This record gives sequence, C-alpha cells and structure tokens, in this order.
Amino acid sequence: MLIAVVDAFTSEPFRGNPAATVRLPAFPDDLRMQAIAREMNLSETAFAVPLAPNRFQLRWFTPTREVPLCGHATLAMAHYLRDGGDVDPARPLTFETLSGELVVRYDGDEIVMDFPASVPQPDGQETLIREIVGGRAHQYLGSVPMNATVVLDSQNEVARFVPDLARIAAIKAACLVITAPADAGRDYDFVARAFGPQSGVPEDPVTGSAYCTLAPYWAQRLGKLTLRARQLSARGGELTVTHAGERVWLRGRAIITLRGNLVV
Repeated sequence: MLIAVVDAFTSEPFRGNPAATVRLPAFPDDLRMQAIAREMNLSETAFAVPLAPNRFQLRWFTPTREVPLCGHATLAMAHYLRDGGDVDPARPLTFETLSGELVVRYDGDEIVMDFPASVPQPDGQETLIREIVGGRAHQYLGSVPMNATVVLDSQNEVARFVPDLARIAAIKAACLVITAPADAGRDYDFVARAFGPQSGVPEDPVTGSAYCTLAPYWAQRLGKLTLRARQLSARGGELTVTHAGERVWLRGRAIITLRGNLVV
C-alpha cells in the first residue's frame, strides 16, 4: 500500500498541515483505515478510490475518528493525485465525500477547492466558551459539526491564547476555532487557530474546513469577498478564501515530503 505525506497550505516543506494520503483500488474495512490513521498520528489521513476519470471517492480519518469534511487533506490528496499522474490537471477533479461532491481545479501550482459554506448556529455552549476564553472580550458565533467559532479582538490575543484542552474537549463540535482581524499593515486579512483534542488533534496546523465558516463571516465583516488568511500554529499556514454565496473557494499550495509503503 503506497502512502505519502503531503504538507498542505504551504509551498515550503515542513510547514502548513501534513496529511497522509493513500490511493487504493478499493477501501479496506473501516477499522483498518482507522488503525492506519492512528499509526500515522497526523491531523488527517485521506483515502481515495477511483470511480471514473478525474472522479474519486474520498474519506478522511483523524487518529480517533472519521470526519465528514477536511480541507487540508483534500488539498493534499489533489496534489498527490496530480503528482502521480492519476488525474488530468486540465480538467476539474471531483471527490465524492460524506459532505457531497467536492470539486477541485488546478491553477498553475495552486489548487482551488469548492466547498460548501457553513453558517454557525446557536448551540447553548456560551457558558463553556466563556470558561475557555477566560476574561477576554469575545463573540461566540455558534457551531457547525466541524467547529465552534469564537472571535477575539486582536491578532495578538489569538497568537498568545493558551488552550484549556480539557474544557475544549467537552465542546460539541470536532474542534474549537478562534479568530481575529489581522494587525494593520499585514499582507493578510485575518488570523485563526484551531484546537481539536476531542478529535485527537490538540492543535491543528491549518484547518481548511474551518474557513467554510470563517470566509463568510470575514467577507461580511470586512466587506470583501476574497481574503487572505494566516493560521497562527507553530508550523503556520496560509491560504486565500473566497465567499461565493453558498460555496467557499479555498486556494493553496502543497508539497510532498515523504513517500513509502505500508508493509502490514
């Protein structure tokens, strides 16, 4: 079983968010895929099975569970398939997933992903969120299955935030996302961090699915449809997001850093 590690949302090795990618003729059983993801111990391991030219079924696993949507592992898989000659990069690539069809297109060395926009809903977790953010001024936007989103006042507060992972693990979502406007003079518009101890990921380096919520929010707040974002994890990552009505376009780069074989 061939496997590769792809750093997503970066053009530099050992930055961005690493995902393991596996292309197979058919999916093994769920327990085996979960065991492989646990062994890889990355935010996500992606498995793809070909269905037709430029069409694959795609599934994502964290070290502890399967998830319905993952941005960085989708980007990683799209890059891996192009690098291996498994797709025609002149045509759109379609993934069939638990979140419906996701269409990807190649634009030079960048990859553009068309994802569903998601609007956070009230969920009754305001007390827990206040405990997590402490005395910081904040706005709790609510949650979707993939994330609960909190807006802080400044980039510095996001950068210096020390997560209470035990409390965050109690959130009814796959992860907690904190976000704020970028400092004046930066070449990006907003920043974010994401924490998912409930999904086996204490801090996610770059969280593509979170921008399905962040892009509509910041587009409305800042009055522009296309924005630059920076995720302030230790590895760091950057992407361009566009709010397109009920869809969000995520644009980024990727680089393969490891190739190998699973031998068991």
